[in-house]
Amino acid sequence: MSKKSSEKNSDSGLLFWLAGLFLGAAGGATVAFLVAPKSGNEVRGEIRKTAKDMPEKMGEIVDDSLDLYASTLNYCQLLVEEQTSRMKRAVAAGKMAAAKKREEIELGGGATVFPLQHK
Repeated sequence: MSKKSSEKNSDSGLLFWLAGLFLGAAGGATVAFLVAPKSGNEVRGEIRKTAKDMPEKMGEIVDDSLDLYASTLNYCQLLVEEQTSRMKRAVAAGKMAAAKKREEIELGGGATVFPLQHK
């Protein structure tokens, strides 16, 4: 097969592809116009109205998002504070238990057997 014939096949393939693309777009546009539920003026009016309402709607969405963010942040802060308080109480209880055990050991004369300790 020669170089010229492969170029012709390539060029004709591209032309057929472009023709198919054009025909498909034209057919799709025709069907869209035929089955459209509203006229062009009505559609443009709705688009205009939607565009005018968009800043207000976006403002509401942003406000709602910020409220949700603030609520989530407050909830997380409360959780962290609660866990911190629990941890402080646990550490204090541990220190108290250790001090009590130390006092028992000191007053008991060393007779206490620790876990894993042989007699």
